[in-house]
Amino acid sequence: MKTQEQIIVLKQYSIVEYLSGKGINPHSKRGIEYLYHSPLRTDSTPSFFVNPTLNVFNDFGNDSDKGSIIDLVMKLERFSFPDACKFIERVDGKKERDFSPPLSLSCRPNSNEDGDSYEVTAVQNLQHPALIRYIESRKISLNTAFSFIQEIHYKTDKGQFFGVGYKNDIGGYVLRNGLMKKYMNLGKSGIKTFVVPDSKSISVFEGMFDFLSAIEYCKRPPRCTAIILNSVSNLSKAIPLLTGATTIYSYLDNDDAGRKATQKMTDAGLNVLDKSNIYSVYGFKDFNDFIINTKN
Repeated sequence: MKTQEQIIVLKQYSIVEYLSGKGINPHSKRGIEYLYHSPLRTDSTPSFFVNPTLNVFNDFGNDSDKGSIIDLVMKLERFSFPDACKFIERVDGKKERDFSPPLSLSCRPNSNEDGDSYEVTAVQNLQHPALIRYIESRKISLNTAFSFIQEIHYKTDKGQFFGVGYKNDIGGYVLRNGLMKKYMNLGKSGIKTFVVPDSKSISVFEGMFDFLSAIEYCKRPPRCTAIILNSVSNLSKAIPLLTGATTIYSYLDNDDAGRKATQKMTDAGLNVLDKSNIYSVYGFKDFNDFIINTKN
């Protein structure tokens, strides 16, 4: 059984390269997209589009034929999902994967707070295809992502790396990519506050994707200030800000650590409304887990 991170990596194998290996070449190009005669059916007019940036295909002659490289391999090779994954691993294993060198999505330690030195080399709008595909795999729309997180490039003595994230309230960076098991801190770990002017309430989240998931769920921008802890261990750093709010909406994880953190806010005398029932009632661990499994 493939993990979500492994599937994300497999989906980065180029559809254009796969088709070329089968002797199927583009008929023409429209903007950034390649246009083919459909390899899935007989057509007289090219109507099979491939977006190489997002690495997805869409056969406009059949609305059900669209998706990722895995979907295409399943259809063309008549493979099951597991067999399609094995096929891509075997084909892609013949060469080193190219993550637009010299950048890498390789896993790094979860924190550089007291570890290797690092240098943030760029903080920019999201644009790298691997990161865009990662965000989409978390079922977050690009419009939402562009509004709140950025693409962060950094280097250490071990190479150059990148991820998606933001600068926290004390100047450190929090980021994630498809190969990281947990959030990574560059510099001091701290909370992130997205302020909504004149807001008297505060929503509290554990991680950036839970915050973004709430926006997707509500289908609108935040109406109250949001604090992202980036770890429940940072809750004590948020308490001074929370004491000034009339209501605290807790969207913490559906686990012991999340429940204890919510209780800790209540014990501090705060007016807390536990909103984790949105996803916990269905058995999901957190808001993003809920969105991934329920959003079309």
